[in-house]
Amino acid sequence: MDKYGLIGDPIGHSKSPQMQTAALKNANIAATYTLLNEPGEMLADIITRLRASNVAGFNVTTPFKQAIIPFLDELDVSAANIQAVNTVKNVAGKLIGYSTDGIGFWQSLPLLKPGTNVALIGAGGAAKSLIDAAPVGVNLRIFNRESPEFNVHYADLKELFNIELQPLASLHNQLAEIDILINATSVGLRDNVSILPLNEFEILNREALVIDLVYKHQQTQFLTFAKSTNHQTLGGLPMLVGQGAASFEIWHQQVANTKVMQASLID
Repeated sequence: MDKYGLIGDPIGHSKSPQMQTAALKNANIAATYTLLNEPGEMLADIITRLRASNVAGFNVTTPFKQAIIPFLDELDVSAANIQAVNTVKNVAGKLIGYSTDGIGFWQSLPLLKPGTNVALIGAGGAAKSLIDAAPVGVNLRIFNRESPEFNVHYADLKELFNIELQPLASLHNQLAEIDILINATSVGLRDNVSILPLNEFEILNREALVIDLVYKHQQTQFLTFAKSTNHQTLGGLPMLVGQGAASFEIWHQQVANTKVMQASLID
């Protein structure tokens, strides 16, 4: 029986196993999908162990999406473009990396009008995946907290996408014209903290949709602030289903039943 799963840290909160298991059962595929590493386990050790067990494929989440690249044998075009991987397939002993986060995210949203103003907070693997797969006509503005790595991220995004990274503080004066606000950082995953304070949501365009890619059982502070100012909100589960369905298709060469996957996530 083929073995699939997820690596990352932390992953105990992940809903991927129940979602992928439901999709496997629906498609009558004899395989398993489980959590594949222990907290604190080194990435090099994880990959060595997975190669030895001849795992058929796995998903990759924070903090391994970029760090895993040197351990893989090949990257598909999208993963190579953004230098981040969230899906790995074992093909005759070769571990091939793919990126399905961006595709999964945009497919989870209603059809966007040309000229939609999207503010994306973050410059890591998830953010790059969204930038790479963004629909034509969407106006993307990328923001990140200033840190010693800011200039590195700036140069990276400029080279990859010819887009300029802006300091997060500069978002303040643009909030009134933003149609979609996205947190693509991991802030809020491990604690009850928001990447933006409450007063910023009070300035945000009243019709804006606020999205947090972080998904966990309780609502993130980012979305709590957005709801308190009467904004529409969307958590990370729709994107989880979209990217999971794309991973499923890569592994099994058939389309996943997204309705079954979505239903499996309802507690």
